[in-house]
Amino acid sequence: MTEVLGTVALIAGGYALYKTIKRELSNMAFNKQPAYATARKRTVDPAYTRLVQDPVTGKYRPTSNY
Repeated sequence: MTEVLGTVALIAGGYALYKTIKRELSNMAFNKQPAYATARKRTVDPAYTRLVQDPVTGKYRPTSNY
């Protein structure tokens, strides 16, 4: 009978440990910021993002090339 109770206790303890680890791993995933959120915090260089259409080719190029 003690073997049965010990086995039940081990299974219950293993299940509780599994649920706790699974919950902690999901909390860690929510605390991480996605890449786009990190990228939005950076200051943007306005000269880099400004594009001008080349009248000859019709392609857009950065203003620093002119």
